[in-house]
Amino acid sequence: MSATSLRRAFEESDKDDEPSVQPSVSKRAKLSPAEDMLALFASLGLPMTTALTKSYTHFSTHTPATEGYVLGVDEAGRGPVLGPMVYATCFCPESYYTQLSSLGFADSKQLTEDQRDKLFTILQAHPQAGWSIRCISPQDISQCMLRRSKYNLNALAHDATIQLIRDTLQRGIDLRRVFIDTVGPPLTYQKRLQELFPGVEITVAKKADSLYPIVSAASVCAKVTRDAHLSNWVFAEGSLQLSTKYGSGYPSDPNTVRWLKESVDHVFGFPGIIRFSWSTCVKLLDDSAAKIVWADDEESVQNNAKLMASKFFGAKQESTSRQRSKFFTRRRPIVLAVTL
Repeated sequence: MSATSLRRAFEESDKDDEPSVQPSVSKRAKLSPAEDMLALFASLGLPMTTALTKSYTHFSTHTPATEGYVLGVDEAGRGPVLGPMVYATCFCPESYYTQLSSLGFADSKQLTEDQRDKLFTILQAHPQAGWSIRCISPQDISQCMLRRSKYNLNALAHDATIQLIRDTLQRGIDLRRVFIDTVGPPLTYQKRLQELFPGVEITVAKKADSLYPIVSAASVCAKVTRDAHLSNWVFAEGSLQLSTKYGSGYPSDPNTVRWLKESVDHVFGFPGIIRFSWSTCVKLLDDSAAKIVWADDEESVQNNAKLMASKFFGAKQESTSRQRSKFFTRRRPIVLAVTL
């Protein structure tokens, strides 16, 4: 289905409702596609023109209906070595789900960038549907995965999903069914979520973005948001003059690997857009950046060297602790029984 037919299908399906964002859509039509999306995100209040150093959550404006809702959850940017990971939901009343499904939502990876952008734009003029995102910054991902008590990507993903569902319920939306693209074993994940939300029917499945249109819509929201952040990335380091032609961000992408090699600084390493826990980055830093020896590490190495040398060359040293008297070491203790 083309973008034109998608828009015509939406307009014909809801002639009685005047789209609330139609004036801004007509104004954005004079802009380039990239400027068009940037203007849309600016109107929604998303931080696309500032440095993304902290994670954030955003909910679309939506007035809850009095009936039950269906909600889908999906992510974008789980595997890339750079940029944020975005979790998104899309939700609508159960009575409207069939109509939403007819708009042409599909797994975002199967759609072109232009198709995703147009579907996301149509969704904004869709009063019956709502959406939300949890955007996790690359710096937060690095900090979580590199701390002593490791907080891995699966835990981040699970917590983002739980937070979005919980926040949706707290906004007065009566969730009846939730569909989620799995992270890890589906049954284990589904059981955990079902225990947390006993009043909601939870379905966790592999390839849920291809099976359930509501998950496909969430997938589009996540992918469009992540792409907008990357294409308009503001380096927190300020004075850096780096290209934003970093490809898909996946370690297997030659364009991404080329950008990484060209962008590594011999002293300061990579900018904050990078997820430093990824093995690709670790290897490049080891190969291309200056070696760092921390003071406590160096002291520990020296102490270990001295210990090994003393064990090998040194004579046995007598213990300086106080020895017990031979009276106690040569005789067994005597127990006296006293009768009163």
